[in-house]
Amino acid sequence: MDINTLNILSDAISEVGSWQWWDAKDDRVLMQFCDVLLYDEAKPEKDTHTTDVLAIRFRGRSFALFLDNLDEDSWHKRLRDDGAVIYPVDTYTLAFDDRDGAEALLKDYKNRIPVKGRIGGETLPRADHLLFAGCGVVGFIVGGDEMAVIGENGLYTEEEIVISSGKWWDYWKAYWKKRGTKDAYPKDYACEITIPVRED
Repeated sequence: MDINTLNILSDAISEVGSWQWWDAKDDRVLMQFCDVLLYDEAKPEKDTHTTDVLAIRFRGRSFALFLDNLDEDSWHKRLRDDGAVIYPVDTYTLAFDDRDGAEALLKDYKNRIPVKGRIGGETLPRADHLLFAGCGVVGFIVGGDEMAVIGENGLYTEEEIVISSGKWWDYWKAYWKKRGTKDAYPKDYACEITIPVRED
């Protein structure tokens, strides 16, 4: 994916999204997020249209390093096993393929938990693709040779990411225009938290 598409995707996830789940097995790492600002066409017309679940999958020499400033070491297992646990992504800290940013994130956390793969000095420079984010007291750096973006209806293409992002912002404008009227859309957490700036 080109850098513009990756920037659109990182903003769509980190604007109001949360890290919801992860999995690592064989040669794969999967990171799942909720409340992603991509328009979900599959939902009924009289429903919210923010994407509920979006996953980023890495394959081929994949690795996962989790970070925290906690005094217990099982938080990441609860995140994987308990559907009620989420960690909101710190706004605009999530980024793709930024090795310097990933290195800088390491300094923000006291504990490192290598979950998959061998994490050494050459891991980040050698990775074809990587993703990192701070999520309050926890964070992550993951990557691999191949990356895919997966929604409930399958793989996203670059074009679909760009189009879905544009449609979400059109939906958001309509949401606020109709809010409080008889034609108001169903309450959408992502729209409610992304409040328009008044021009006056």
